[in-house]
Amino acid sequence: MKVLLTHRYFMPDSSPYGLILQRIAKGLAAEGHEVEVFTSRPSYGRAPAKAPRRERLGDVAVRRVWVLSEASRNPVVRGVNLLLYCVTLFIYILRTRADVVTACTYPPVLAAWIASLATLLSGARFVYHIQDIHPEVSTYSGGRLGRGLAARLLTALDNQTLRRAVSIVTLSDDMAETLRSRGLGPLPITLINNPALEPDGKTIAPPPDLVKPADTTRVIFAGNLGRFQNLPLLADGVAKCFAAHPKLELMFLGDGVALPELKARWGNHPQVRFAPFLPFAQARSIIGGADIGLVSLEPNIYRVAYPSKVATYRALGLKILALVEPESQLARELVEQDRGAAPISPTPEAISEALEKLLAAPSSGHEVYGKEPTGRVWHDLLIGTQ
Repeated sequence: MKVLLTHRYFMPDSSPYGLILQRIAKGLAAEGHEVEVFTSRPSYGRAPAKAPRRERLGDVAVRRVWVLSEASRNPVVRGVNLLLYCVTLFIYILRTRADVVTACTYPPVLAAWIASLATLLSGARFVYHIQDIHPEVSTYSGGRLGRGLAARLLTALDNQTLRRAVSIVTLSDDMAETLRSRGLGPLPITLINNPALEPDGKTIAPPPDLVKPADTTRVIFAGNLGRFQNLPLLADGVAKCFAAHPKLELMFLGDGVALPELKARWGNHPQVRFAPFLPFAQARSIIGGADIGLVSLEPNIYRVAYPSKVATYRALGLKILALVEPESQLARELVEQDRGAAPISPTPEAISEALEKLLAAPSSGHEVYGKEPTGRVWHDLLIGTQ
């Protein structure tokens, strides 16, 4: 089967979904499929890497289109790149004549809508891989695209994409229920959680000063320090445990719009550390050296997203403290499987109480999650679309 996987970012860009897509691509190629990845030239982050327009990574072919660097984070540049990517994506799908085409939810709504329209015209089957649900993400977070005419237009476009898909892959029961609540009738939804992130090459030793001291208990939030993560509240809750645990350290590993606020509040605290964004090949050992992994979402975001870092924390053997609603699938799984804790309410006191339980608990003895059979799972899914 000829499979075309598409996404705005792919290795050597360090976006999480780019690494996830690499796992999927390699797995499908190992199952005997002809796999190609359509993406753009590296442009993610402050110092984009370089890569050829065409290359082969083992049995996977990669085609990259030209876009502008986004190092300046200029919204106009991002808008131009969105247009460049979507137009070339449409043309490439028509030319490639793949059997199956996939698209994710970035750029939100438009990339998947364009891809699904091109597959409709070319006769390919379209698989919609939903990492977060738009425009509901903006609705719950108070964004401009989540209300009024913009929300209605984006919902209408996304509903067309859902109807065109032969399979809709998403990450949790909560997300599936949000999709069903649109009232489109039966949808071909399959739940496949993301695999744990893996380095796209050899693991690289991190800066020595970021390695956890032997006598320290480290809780870590690794990833995008964004506006959906409720990080100021999370930090306030963790900090309530500092006095009773002088060797407890809170580390934020990454970058994002919440970083200035967090540094203004905690930048001089001796038990709070800020580490810059690092490629996963370097960040992996820092995350794996921590004791507890932190997950945090703004209210209701669990309905439209499921943090990909959960699988990585689990694969590295960390217990997890998740600031999410107790009724969410993530919170229920952590409690039922004895792999972590979730506060009973979104308050610093409840967060510190949940963290205290994890700090007091003996080592769980859980085996570290092995590599998920990503290729086999996706192979079975694609075979089922025939």
